[in-house]
Amino acid sequence: MTTGEGAVGDPLEASIEEVESEAAFHSLRRRMLRGSAWVMAGKVATILLGVVINGLLARLLRPEELGAYFTTYALVVIGSTVGQLGFDRAVVRFVSSSLGAGDPGRARSAIRQSLIYGSLGAASLGLLLVLGLGSWLAEHVYRSELVGRIMPIAAGWLVAAALQSLFVETFRGLQRFDLATVLDALLVDVLSATIFGALFLAGSDTDLRSIAALSAGATLAVTIVAAGSLAGRVRGLGGDGRIERRELVAFAWPMLITNVAILLLGRGVDLWILGAFRGQEDVAIYGAASRLIVFVATPFLIVQGVTPPIVAELHAQGRIRDMERALRGAATIAGLPSFLVLLVFVVFGSTVMGRLYGPFYAQGATVLVILAIGRLVAVWTGSCSVALMMTGHQRAAMTVTLVAGVVSVAGGLLAAPLFGRVGVAVTTSLAQIGQNLVQLLLARRRVGVWTHIELSPRPILEFLTGRGPVGRGVRRGR
Repeated sequence: MTTGEGAVGDPLEASIEEVESEAAFHSLRRRMLRGSAWVMAGKVATILLGVVINGLLARLLRPEELGAYFTTYALVVIGSTVGQLGFDRAVVRFVSSSLGAGDPGRARSAIRQSLIYGSLGAASLGLLLVLGLGSWLAEHVYRSELVGRIMPIAAGWLVAAALQSLFVETFRGLQRFDLATVLDALLVDVLSATIFGALFLAGSDTDLRSIAALSAGATLAVTIVAAGSLAGRVRGLGGDGRIERRELVAFAWPMLITNVAILLLGRGVDLWILGAFRGQEDVAIYGAASRLIVFVATPFLIVQGVTPPIVAELHAQGRIRDMERALRGAATIAGLPSFLVLLVFVVFGSTVMGRLYGPFYAQGATVLVILAIGRLVAVWTGSCSVALMMTGHQRAAMTVTLVAGVVSVAGGLLAAPLFGRVGVAVTTSLAQIGQNLVQLLLARRRVGVWTHIELSPRPILEFLTGRGPVGRGVRRGR
């Protein structure tokens, strides 16, 4: 007869395991809530600063110059994302999973290689813009002489933004959400708002070149601060572990394609399409409306700022049930405020646009509502793409996002000549909705988790308060 504390089915062993499971989940919950608090504070501040900055730019620049600024900013965002070659996502995945598995040396190796390859990619793309690609884009794609004049500034801005993002994502992989938040858009926006506000109050006669140069300078300053902050922390990661370049690249290239495909889904390419068929004034209206979508997306962006390293860690530890609880709880927290913002845009869209940007921009209310609906669906389906990418199913996420991006671009090219900014907004929003619904189903099938909002308030109350059966099933599989 088998006896003792280690016996199979021993109630004492089961009780100890349950207590350990609950303790592990409570630790996870604390980290998520603490990280979310930092990200939320940063996002709220960034939103407010963004509104101030856009309002100042609308008064410092003529509508056609503001349209050119939005176009250039979209180029910087897209170029910096492409230039990182997918290593921004790779560094989060491998740093968090390596630390979760107790291998800091492997995390250090992932950071160093990701920064090297990502920096080389960004510098190469910036050089291509200076050597002629930028002029070609300005003449044949944007059809804007104004954009062409500031292309050298845009190239430098792009490189600085790419390096800044690599440093920020490294901090995110280390689960230093405080530094990732401050060194992301927050500090750049503080500098930009201060500078633009001083120019406005002084009544300075500014132009597009000056504004673009100041924006690029603010980004570069924050990038230098981030590099200095990260250096010591990387040196402190001991151990002999190492990640193979092949493994890192195998994860990064699908992430690169996914990042490009995401950009096709209303992250700047829609502005390019509209600019190719309509004037820069239409681009200014569309760009102003799209900037306000951040109010709908912010709760989701807060979640996205915390969940990737958490998901990678839980997957490495086999804690699938905890992963679903965390993802659905986070989606539910984000879902209600996003819906309330959409209602405000539906009822008061024209007033909001007019008050923030001026009477000319009130005609963008329809675009605002259409884009907000697409973003709301993304919030309600939760972090399904993160669940796929951070658990080794990055190719599935890549395929879905790429198809949705192609559909969005094709639809925009057909709709822009006939229906202008409203047509582009509709195609963009529908493509985003389709992408998120398909990825939600894939996360359930491939990873074994649902990520969408909870319809009952009970699970979310348990998650926030730490009460209830929160820790059970920690090391169960699918």
